[in-house]
Amino acid sequence: MPKIDDLTIRRIKDAANIEDVVGEFVQLRKAGVNRTGLCPFHDDRHTGNFIVRPKRLKDGNTFRCFVCGAKGDSVEFLMRHEGLTFPDAIRWLGQKYSILVDDVPVNYTPPPPRPVPPPPPLLEIPREWVGALAKRQHPNNFIDWLYTLPWGEAERKQLSRTLWQYCVMGWKDGRTTFWQIDHEGHVRCAKLMRYLDNGHRDKQEHPGWIYNQPGIRERLDPDQHTIIRPLFGAHLLARYPDAPVNVVESEKTAVIMANYYGDLHQGLWLACGGLNWLNLDSMQPLIDQGRTVWLWPDRDGIEQWQQVCAKLGADNVRVYTDFFRTHYVSEDDGP
Repeated sequence: MPKIDDLTIRRIKDAANIEDVVGEFVQLRKAGVNRTGLCPFHDDRHTGNFIVRPKRLKDGNTFRCFVCGAKGDSVEFLMRHEGLTFPDAIRWLGQKYSILVDDVPVNYTPPPPRPVPPPPPLLEIPREWVGALAKRQHPNNFIDWLYTLPWGEAERKQLSRTLWQYCVMGWKDGRTTFWQIDHEGHVRCAKLMRYLDNGHRDKQEHPGWIYNQPGIRERLDPDQHTIIRPLFGAHLLARYPDAPVNVVESEKTAVIMANYYGDLHQGLWLACGGLNWLNLDSMQPLIDQGRTVWLWPDRDGIEQWQQVCAKLGADNVRVYTDFFRTHYVSEDDGP
């Protein structure tokens, strides 16, 4: 076949809409000004890694996966996903957007898209598990340490209520359970962390997840579900619909700040769980609700969180840095 002329290629690339093209193969949903879904180029289980930037945006009409590194425009997507050559990807788009490609007969039919199986259901943990654990009162260094902090009388009295509101409990092996319940009240996960008696996290042990615990993994079957990790404390959004939201890195900081300030009507404290865990997917409920949101990164995360904030493209989300620039205290140094 003769070579496709450059003018036709430019016309087709200009006409192609990345959301339409990718949307034929990947289930996309809104994520700020972008669209997100499960990356089709690796075994992806967490939405938010694969981003599609709409045509109207600067550097838009592109896709990118922040895990496997796949990126490009509509042509690159078809070449990679469907195994097409460059000319055939152009022909596929030409047929989609009714632009005649000179060297293609009128009856040319682009290769049909491969069927895409629906994503597995979201993992949901029975709510009664949370209540059952709350009744057991296992010994716990983190909770004991919280009571040793120099609280005022009112703060000390409300500490048990704060722990109850945030669903912070002791696990049977001494670790602390931070339940992760989404804004609609669905129990999605639980993070298990071991603390020393001085309130510092035991860095010899990585955080665990409830769906990987012996005797529980078999009941939840995480391999058959998509696992999402909402912001810690997200279930409080419905209870305090008018409260501005502060997002910090660690669950520990969120609990301390919530108890210190006391009145959650004046401001909620949520946690993403770590420097690299702030993502578009977990922030979407806050954007959709139009909440006033302040991001409080640790000092070493200011630049990274500013970049995430820019990707969100939401006027109601801002990074607050003044406090940590002048009064920085790392998590393991205490409150």
